[in-house]
Amino acid sequence: MRTKVAIAFAVFALLAVTARPADAQAGVPACPSGSEKPDVPELIKRIDQLLSGRSSVGVMTMSIKTPSWSRSLKMKIWSQGKDYALVRVLEGGPRETGMMTLKREKQLWNWLPQAGRVMKLPSGMLGDSWMGSDFTNDDLVRGNSLTDDFDAGAAAIDKAEGRDAWHVVLNPKPTAVVVWGRIELRIDRASCLPIVEHFFDEDGKLARRMVFADFRQIGWRQFPGKMTVIPAEKGRETSIVYSEMQFDVDLPSDTFSLQRLRQGR
Repeated sequence: MRTKVAIAFAVFALLAVTARPADAQAGVPACPSGSEKPDVPELIKRIDQLLSGRSSVGVMTMSIKTPSWSRSLKMKIWSQGKDYALVRVLEGGPRETGMMTLKREKQLWNWLPQAGRVMKLPSGMLGDSWMGSDFTNDDLVRGNSLTDDFDAGAAAIDKAEGRDAWHVVLNPKPTAVVVWGRIELRIDRASCLPIVEHFFDEDGKLARRMVFADFRQIGWRQFPGKMTVIPAEKGRETSIVYSEMQFDVDLPSDTFSLQRLRQGR
């Protein structure tokens, strides 16, 4: 009888585990769907983990539109947490194709194939435009962590892109090295996914907004397949559309090495 009870208990325990949401099994905070007063730090931590993961490999197309010109770049990006990232331009203009950007912690390097050399960028250039786009160097290599670099205020109920949302204000922590004076984030109350971010400079002036769209199921998580940056300057827009994306992959040990960057591969 004890054996039958033990077996029944084990089966019940297994069902309880497998019945948990997949994101909870992955160590991601559960979505407090519809809550009036969610645990905001946990909600922001959830978004951070959704957008990065332990590691990732993806292929994306960046489209840049301005009043006078437009162009597209196809790129592959490898990342490991928030500290390591590598971007390679697969298709673009003659000057861009083959170009690579490497981030190791707070340091950035560019591989310039036409010159055949590596150029180190000052850390102050994290906020500068990448390849003439409206994404910054920091955006592209996913440098800032909303959890580690910002303090989140209480969530107010709001509307965004026609959906019920939480409105969360993020202010930089005193020790954080960040580009923005504050970020205002709208989060879908049904799915706990980001809808739109508004970025303000140190003077409190709106600098740009980022819209998330085309959410796709990748493993246990939903991920925005399209991100669009719309700066305050009228007539400009830059979008990134992912054609491939994998999370939590095992990467070769030399993926983020300077030696690999110098080899241009």
